[in-house]
Amino acid sequence: MPDLNLPALETGRLLLRTLNPVSFKALTSKHDDETLGAALNCLTPEMYAGIKERFLTYGLDNPRLSMHNWLLYRKDTGKLIGDFSYHIIFRRHLRAEIGYSLYDTEDRGQGFMQELLPVTLKFGFEELGLERIEALTAVDNWASMRLLDKFGFRREGYARRHYRFEGKNTDSFSFSLVPEEFIPEPELPPVEKLVRGFERHTIPEEGWTHEAHLKVALWYLFHQGEEEALCRMRTGIIAYNLYLGHQNTPEAGYHETLTVFWITVLKHFLEAHPHLNYDEALSEFLQSPQSASAYPKTFFSESLLQSVRARSRWVAPDLQPL
Repeated sequence: MPDLNLPALETGRLLLRTLNPVSFKALTSKHDDETLGAALNCLTPEMYAGIKERFLTYGLDNPRLSMHNWLLYRKDTGKLIGDFSYHIIFRRHLRAEIGYSLYDTEDRGQGFMQELLPVTLKFGFEELGLERIEALTAVDNWASMRLLDKFGFRREGYARRHYRFEGKNTDSFSFSLVPEEFIPEPELPPVEKLVRGFERHTIPEEGWTHEAHLKVALWYLFHQGEEEALCRMRTGIIAYNLYLGHQNTPEAGYHETLTVFWITVLKHFLEAHPHLNYDEALSEFLQSPQSASAYPKTFFSESLLQSVRARSRWVAPDLQPL
């Protein structure tokens, strides 16, 4: 497989490989589509076709307009997960529009965009010399709007029929950022910082307490629902244990029954208190007897909880129904 030798930037979890129209056209003259797709770690022919269309059909590079693009790779797996670009750079006026995308749902909601924006926005102001960075979002894309707000973007207007999506033009909100209003490192609320630390394996082992487990699980439940919360806690705990050098075995490490138990308890608590926001729900739950680390023993015998069966898969309580 050829070494494409693409310039790169890095964040804690991501490698940003620079790929622009000029460099991509040069690569297509040297390599066929299959070889080039494999070298870029494209998971499917469709993923490669999208990149090829972007650079050969819609790519810009002329005295008036240009673009600057990065392909995003996870450092831990090498997986190509998305892209970030200044896809319309007006050279004369020193302004550009940004766009970003994560291809798979499993890579969304993990803070990757918040992690790379300090690097890419800094590059835009310092390396590209921009005086204005623009962004447009769908009018119901609240996650992107919150993200832009954290870095100092201001909402300026409503762009009618701006974006072509699924066969029709849809409206967008427009935002802008100028250098003096750029916030390089937005401050996260303590619980969100804990969640990000769990996802990035930056919480020290002594900080991963029973209460920390509950805070993270409740945050996922509140914001993403039961199925996503269970999936993230299950995979996150297994990965965090391995990161600390611990093994997930039939005798130690991840415990499926306890994970499902706490997700279920927290879900029922939220259903019983539908009008509380996250902070209120967390405070009230932590003050309740249900939050005690020994609470599972109300439902499960010690011998059942310590069994290989309960650790490896969900087992119903043997003392009283949940």
